[in-house]
Amino acid sequence: MTYCLVVPHYNHLSSFEAFLPKLRGLNMPCVVVDDGSSAEVKTALEALLSADADIHLYQHPFNRGKGAAMWTGAHAARALGFTHMLQIDADGQHDVADVARFIELSQNHPKAIVSGAPQFDESAPKARVYGRKVTDFWVALETWSLSIKDSLCGFRIYPLAEFELIFDKYHIGKRMDFDTDVLVKSVWEGIDIKFIDTNVVYLENSVSHFHYMADNLRLIWLHTRLMLGMLVRLPIWAWRKLKASTS
Repeated sequence: MTYCLVVPHYNHLSSFEAFLPKLRGLNMPCVVVDDGSSAEVKTALEALLSADADIHLYQHPFNRGKGAAMWTGAHAARALGFTHMLQIDADGQHDVADVARFIELSQNHPKAIVSGAPQFDESAPKARVYGRKVTDFWVALETWSLSIKDSLCGFRIYPLAEFELIFDKYHIGKRMDFDTDVLVKSVWEGIDIKFIDTNVVYLENSVSHFHYMADNLRLIWLHTRLMLGMLVRLPIWAWRKLKASTS
């Protein structure tokens, strides 16, 4: 089992530059996927990472979305010979001190996704906190379970074989719908998901790429599709449980 970091990046240069020493302190190989940042940011990012042999930079020619960046990162991680990738945001809101705990749990459960369950401080906008609770409600219906404690946290370890299976078998959202979509369909596929409580902070002057109208509509469409998918699968799940209880 070998691990690398995968960091999706989009016009987060100043916060990423401040966060980079902490990433380097992990002494882990790292794949940075720049998802179509401006020309000035791309040039600065290339210069920032050029001297780092353990950091591999991949660039999209235009913005394709977080999910697309993670798919590029998974391809890169596989090509570099890794079995697992650890997704972490570029803006520094995730606690790198928890990386060791994530890896330890992953090593004990090699085929499981290990995901953060965010513990927010006072810096977290209330709308975001309550919005997550609404999402949690829909995700529980879409999986017919309480196995997903949080579907929005972008701090995760994916076993690459299982990640590739989900992407090959299902359509997975390529933008802000990615994090939720991939977890729900992992549950549908029977992939185990483990959660670790982790502190998440909202940094001052942090740039959000969430587009209120477009991304909310995208999430509404996501949950509509997932609910329809759940309704199709519900009779099959019920039959399996009935069969298991009578066998």
